[in-house]
Amino acid sequence: MERPIADEIRTYRTKAPLDRCAVLLDAAQDHLRNGDLDRAVAIWKELVFKGGEYADSARLDYAEHLFDEYEDDDAYAQLDAVLEPWRIFSKSWLRAVEMVEQHDPEVALYLCMLAIECVTREDAGIPARASRLLHLAATCRRLRWEAGIRLTDTDLLAKSGYVETRQKQLRLLTLINEPKVVDGQLHFWDRELLESPGRPLGTDVPLERPAAYYPKVEHVLRAYEGGRVVATRLEGAEWTCLVELADNAKHIDDLRTIVSRYDQGTAVEWPPGRNQPCWCGSQTKYKKCCGANGPPPSPSSSRGLRG
Repeated sequence: MERPIADEIRTYRTKAPLDRCAVLLDAAQDHLRNGDLDRAVAIWKELVFKGGEYADSARLDYAEHLFDEYEDDDAYAQLDAVLEPWRIFSKSWLRAVEMVEQHDPEVALYLCMLAIECVTREDAGIPARASRLLHLAATCRRLRWEAGIRLTDTDLLAKSGYVETRQKQLRLLTLINEPKVVDGQLHFWDRELLESPGRPLGTDVPLERPAAYYPKVEHVLRAYEGGRVVATRLEGAEWTCLVELADNAKHIDDLRTIVSRYDQGTAVEWPPGRNQPCWCGSQTKYKKCCGANGPPPSPSSSRGLRG
């Protein structure tokens, strides 16, 4: 290196001893952005050598860079000292687990489960640690859900976070966006929801347009022409209820069960008469709307599909 580490301090003109390490961390990031990796690594190693709180920060910054360079083994080597189970209540430990989760959620789940096993009654009795423990339990719950592992009753005691709730919403959307008969039930979106501007239902995933969506529902209904299916139209209020029910779903498969057994909404009769308003709510005659691609079985000639 052209200049010793001490020159970094003079460059940033700091006097407070405690600020010195923070300045060095900032300097390392500046060097990294400017492509001077050798100087950044030298600073991180200097701080690790000195030990203390900033040693953890240096290890984490260095590990993050190594992950970006796909040098995962070296990155985990830097994290080993931070991820000791007895350090679970430190901010560095939590940041390290979050970093691991981005690259290997299963390892992150293992670390969380191992950490929870190390918690003592004394830890739970300390307010600051109790708060951190609740966060850890919520993280463990979310990682279990993401891995497709059935949640335990203990997991359900932890509050579901934004990420888990959103994942469940997106999976519910998928179940209803792709109409399917389950246990004699088929749920489909109300036309007003599909035609609403912007992104309905409080998500950033748009619903399909009616011209693409209702033919899919019609196709599924026709495939069950000899049976009895309860076709139910879902509005915004029903969606809110489904989201609330899904919050405590223990497994991904439970979401399909929740949808299939949901008995609220507006049941519709299928097929309507050819000159009757279409079941999809278009106010157009069925024969000119969803029934335009050929006649379905008549209600009188088969058991029909009725809600």
